[in-house]
Amino acid sequence: MRAILKTWLMSAVVLAVLIAGQSTSAGPLGMAGKAGPGKLGPGDHFYASSERFGYKGTVSVYDTWEDAKSGHNARAGCLGILWPQRDGAIFAVKGAPEYWVDSNIIETNGFANNWGSPSDTNFGFFQLYDENADTWKNHKASWSHDRDTFTVTAKGRNATYGTPPLTNPEDYARLWNACAVQGVGETTSGTFLTYDYKFVATGLNGDEAPKGFITNTTNASDYSGHFRGIFQNESIGSPLSNGFYVFDLQFNNVSWAAENNCGYDGGDPQTVFPCVGLPAYPDQFGGKK
Repeated sequence: MRAILKTWLMSAVVLAVLIAGQSTSAGPLGMAGKAGPGKLGPGDHFYASSERFGYKGTVSVYDTWEDAKSGHNARAGCLGILWPQRDGAIFAVKGAPEYWVDSNIIETNGFANNWGSPSDTNFGFFQLYDENADTWKNHKASWSHDRDTFTVTAKGRNATYGTPPLTNPEDYARLWNACAVQGVGETTSGTFLTYDYKFVATGLNGDEAPKGFITNTTNASDYSGHFRGIFQNESIGSPLSNGFYVFDLQFNNVSWAAENNCGYDGGDPQTVFPCVGLPAYPDQFGGKK
């Protein structure tokens, strides 16, 4: 069985910096797992990991939950703000302990090139960092019949940033505070009151081994889908950022990290080029047929 080492960083030092509001992003968790199927249990059993896609979209800001739900009375000048193109990353796992204990990470990929990525900025940043998947309410994944496409869908609610000490169920939730003065990471903290995403990777070659479980053998050639929801900004340091953010992000194939084959620890953070460290990790998708 082919084993691929998957290493994502989340050291105590990074956490400390994040809590202090001195980092633009929390970055990926400190997890290492082996891809490949183990003993299958009842129900869904899948993993999906990619840092080779991008996203852009729109966001509107409202003063009340009722207005956000109805889409009426947006804050002045804050309706349909264009969300800039950024790199994305996903690490969604359910019932696959040989890969990783259940996780629910979908976020901006600012960690490429040792945090030297152009996406390492609060402007256009988001982070749903639900390590134990306790905010998921409906999540599943499936392969197409021709094993060309892998699709992950998830719905959830009440994923929050949390307060020190940072222990579960804090989820490190953040979203770009569009329509407010940009600041440190804390200005983007809050709660995803509702969220749903659909991530579709196409152009794969799925291999069934062992019987009943399919894994990809190539990177995807196309990415699509969405991440939508309502986020309540709860920043203490930036009261003007507070409000209800209705966001609609669309996934696409534009990725600086993939184009430059640049993963975490990919070079000097002060030098975007060249990317001399670890390359971008290959896509890893696995699930029942």
